[in-house]
Amino acid sequence: MLRGLLLVMLLGGAWALIGEPATWPEWLLGKIKAISAAMERSPGPPQQAASATVTAGRPPPAEPSSKPAAIEAPSAIPQPPPSGKPAATQDPAPPATAALPPAAAGADDPAPAPLEPPSVDPADIYQVRALAVGLHPGLSRVLLARLSPDDYRNAGVAIQRAVAETPDSGVYVWPRQRKPELALFHVRFVPGAAPDCRRYVVTVTKDGWLTTALPMEKCGAQARRQGQR
Repeated sequence: MLRGLLLVMLLGGAWALIGEPATWPEWLLGKIKAISAAMERSPGPPQQAASATVTAGRPPPAEPSSKPAAIEAPSAIPQPPPSGKPAATQDPAPPATAALPPAAAGADDPAPAPLEPPSVDPADIYQVRALAVGLHPGLSRVLLARLSPDDYRNAGVAIQRAVAETPDSGVYVWPRQRKPELALFHVRFVPGAAPDCRRYVVTVTKDGWLTTALPMEKCGAQARRQGQR
């Protein structure tokens, strides 16, 4: 339609240059009237029509609902039909292992073994002398060197009398009346000895110094009798 209008306008302009409007041909005037009538009858722009069509095709907006959606209850689980017999109850299975009676106290405890003899250097006269009277040869060498012959003799007396006369809970002290220059010996007993032995520890006080020796043992009939008192 626009092309036809432009063509008519071009033809009309060309005719105006060469003639008056009264002399325009009738067919040109008819084309102009027809184009004008067609333009008056034509609807709005295509874009407006298209937008109106799209708007009309859209569904109306949904109104917000103030009520929450109803939650459907789960369908009931089908139950088996009740039977005339009661359900059988199963007794608990017996344990796989039976309880053992408690073992007697001390049944598996091994009997204590006697102490191993202490190692002595035969070339060390002080260690040999200490072992001979019942002192542990592992005592300080300085202390063994300071002990006099009377001290070694008193050590032997203290150990022999303690094993023979003193119970396990007692302490034997010797000499009872001593001179300041002499050593003082305390003999006490400790557990762990073999059935025929007595295990003792000697503490030596000499020149204001107190020294405790490692445990020693005396075994035999006399030691067994005194330990049973």
